[in-house]
Amino acid sequence: LETASETTTIQTFAENHIHSYACLNDNILSRPPFSTIQLQYIIDLYETIEENAFDKVLRAYVKKELTEETFTDEERERVRREFSRMTFEKETIAKTLKSVDSWISMLRRLMIRVLNANISLNVPLQLYLERTDLWSDRVSDLDLETFQVDDDILLQHTYVILRGLEKKQESNNKLPQQQQQKTSEIQSKEGEQENFQTWFGNTAKVATKPKVLKPKIRV
Repeated sequence: LETASETTTIQTFAENHIHSYACLNDNILSRPPFSTIQLQYIIDLYETIEENAFDKVLRAYVKKELTEETFTDEERERVRREFSRMTFEKETIAKTLKSVDSWISMLRRLMIRVLNANISLNVPLQLYLERTDLWSDRVSDLDLETFQVDDDILLQHTYVILRGLEKKQESNNKLPQQQQQKTSEIQSKEGEQENFQTWFGNTAKVATKPKVLKPKIRV
């Protein structure tokens, strides 16, 4: 629209271009931060809502054919290992695809946009991994040409792979927290030791200082 730009807010756009905007939720028209979001971030907002909807609602209704229990431990391990090797662990893959987080986001969108419908699950997952509409705009067509997943990894394996990556993400997030906790504990112990040394030094000075005896006054 001619009068709208990337910096136009959701509230301004609704008031100027949606004739029946009065029926919209108050969050759009008057409640920051939602109402103040600029149009250039609308896709990011939509994708964030999608991921939250999957976590809060749809995860509890994953099709039985997709659940981890459908596969043996060996099959789950094989699929996750092979998928990782051919994607984000691959040395020559695009930088935008080296992060586990980007794959998690993409697979969640795939679960919402594709796997909610009645479609065949026995097709190669690669057919969907190369679709640009399932990736953020930071991932280009050229980026998607830097990997190739084998055809024996199927659409049916999507949730198994997603769960494996989420567990990996949780493990990676715990490491900095544990390191920070250890650092805090070390600093705390060092602080206690320093306080003790200061106290001990002051006490020793007092203990070794010669006493001055005042002459007794006889009455």
